[in-house]
Amino acid sequence: MNTALPEIRPLLDRGYPLLPESVKDTICKTAALIQVKKGETITRQGQLLRNAILVGSGYMKVYREGPEGEIFMYYLEAGHACAMTFVCAQASELSGVMISALEDSMVIMLPLSIIDRLMRESHEWNQFVVNTYRARFDNLLQAFDSVVFKKLDERLLDYLREQSAKISSRTLQITHQQIADDLHSTREAVSRLLKNMEQQGLLAINRNSLLLKTGIVRAS
Repeated sequence: MNTALPEIRPLLDRGYPLLPESVKDTICKTAALIQVKKGETITRQGQLLRNAILVGSGYMKVYREGPEGEIFMYYLEAGHACAMTFVCAQASELSGVMISALEDSMVIMLPLSIIDRLMRESHEWNQFVVNTYRARFDNLLQAFDSVVFKKLDERLLDYLREQSAKISSRTLQITHQQIADDLHSTREAVSRLLKNMEQQGLLAINRNSLLLKTGIVRAS
């Protein structure tokens, strides 16, 4: 038996409270709501994008795939929109990124024609788009600064604390390879540092998961 999808309006009210009622009305009438399962990829590199993506609920990762693996860019959660999809959809360009769900999510797909209409009719929507570009650009700068200016052990500690805070849990269902991809490192280097942390009593390593001890999350 199929589970009915929630309506778009409650997702907009919770995640996008600053959008005016007229914009929310337009989105509700024209957008599609899709359910994305954990691990599912909804946008691939080279795909022609005809919709912008707004996250109604859940948690997603935006990244690129290169010859040596994934290149992490930023995360998306409820209330976030993907700036890359705005750019590609409006310019009728192929996607340069991958977007995958890290947990079961609800995604609002907004057609290009409606994006253009809202850009013409709503100052608040234009401001929302500008703020989206700024936020995602800041995410990219933070990722760049982390790689260039921080040692891998510092980046790993920050990463674990951030992931724990995102899901409000000390148990992270994640592999060493996934962490390495997100930190632009190698699995061997990440595994070595995690083993050191385990020996220090900061975490416990289980199969495809990590249990963070109280000491590692206290400063998050």
